[in-house]
Amino acid sequence: MCEMCSILHHVEICVREEKRLISLLIRGFGFTIIGQRLTPLALKWVLKHGSAIFVITKRQKDCKLQDKSTDDLHVNPHHEKECVHSNGDTTDPEHWTVFCCQDQTSHAIDSVFNAALEVKDVDEVTRRVKERGGHVLREPTNINDSHGQVRYSIVTSCLGNVVHTLIDKKNYSGEFLPGFRILGTNNCESSLVNSKSENGCHTKEFVSNPCDIRSYLEESTRNGEVLEETATQVGGPVFTHVDHIACVCEVGKSKELMAWYEYCFGMKRFMTNREESEEEGLVLGEEIGMRLKAMEYWRCAEVGLAVPSATLEDSELKMVIAEPLSGFENSQINTFLNAHKGPGIQHIALHTPSMAPTVKYVSQQGVVFRKAPPTYYQKGVKLEEITATGHEVELDLFQELGILLDTEDDIFSDMKDGQGKQRYLMQVFTTPIFQEDTFFMEVIQRCGARGFGVGNISALARSIILYQQQQQQNKLRSPSTT
Repeated sequence: MCEMCSILHHVEICVREEKRLISLLIRGFGFTIIGQRLTPLALKWVLKHGSAIFVITKRQKDCKLQDKSTDDLHVNPHHEKECVHSNGDTTDPEHWTVFCCQDQTSHAIDSVFNAALEVKDVDEVTRRVKERGGHVLREPTNINDSHGQVRYSIVTSCLGNVVHTLIDKKNYSGEFLPGFRILGTNNCESSLVNSKSENGCHTKEFVSNPCDIRSYLEESTRNGEVLEETATQVGGPVFTHVDHIACVCEVGKSKELMAWYEYCFGMKRFMTNREESEEEGLVLGEEIGMRLKAMEYWRCAEVGLAVPSATLEDSELKMVIAEPLSGFENSQINTFLNAHKGPGIQHIALHTPSMAPTVKYVSQQGVVFRKAPPTYYQKGVKLEEITATGHEVELDLFQELGILLDTEDDIFSDMKDGQGKQRYLMQVFTTPIFQEDTFFMEVIQRCGARGFGVGNISALARSIILYQQQQQQNKLRSPSTT
């Protein structure tokens, strides 16, 4: 299965209005605008922090995108003009265009819907997806510019509205992908939409509103300066990479879903907890009503795929599957399914090497995190673990920032690394990013742990119940008022 090796290239988010989300990612999470693409149907912005790349897509007008397959595409060195060479000279500016609402003529719901993957063999992975019932939105195609050639396709998955752009860019040295304008401080040209014939081929040139570009670039520069100061203070980068993607499926679908990803992309089951079983996964009943399973791409050494400047650990692809249990209609997982109108990507975790300073910085920039009740940090819940890992001096800060800590019962070890240090992770979750109660972000720091904070899920449930009990007792003790 080595020929199927996959790593995450970027994630794409489809929104009705892009400005608020872009501002949040730049100001709050320190992303930088690096590219843009404007076509008749879509406006795309490319943002990057560390090796994490987000593409924000906005539908330009109400219409249904037609599935297309094309021959080789050629883009000029300035990433502004494009030409499709087929049986006749025809223009197709929408070769990267895909929406979260593929079967609808207008935007229905904001959604993280495209997990773009770098693969060794685009044609073989596409064939496997078709064999397992996936729909091919774009047949394997070559696209070129002055930086080289990219071969790609776009396929649907068996998970709700999730699609995958499959990319082979071993012969490409550009900043992102052909067809995207790479932005710098001087990319503030006037708005322009022209059409003309050049060398016998119809071409189009698209440039976005210069005010938007200038505003985003200036905000990126300002926050970049603050980020540099923060990185200096913490002795390293604020964020380094996407740690994992978490998806929600329907009841009874996780086994089928994992088999699909194993066959199509070469991913393998990833056991994260001693209590987890191969068949059932990790079942969290009580007040949670969730089944968790995880998959991971284990890098094949002879393939040599790598995200630039990424380490072996941070360039792996990890996926968490959350499935609701029957009888828990009000669970968080069912809340997502109802609000999102089906399965999809629930959250993305960004890894930081310096948890407390990073969360403090991000909070100061306006990002709102969920806060655990005070009882989470008490004895019998999480206090002992916080103390055992040497963070007792930060207990008040953790509580203020909402930081959770978990010495998960890691199946790979006795919970200590080779030097006898405690393995653990720290994490914190934002409130919903969109208007609907669907997608959110996670900030995570791994200190030897390989799991996903399962202990925190149970601890949070216990702490909420304990907190409610304490609140009820306080009401009973307080004098009644009339």
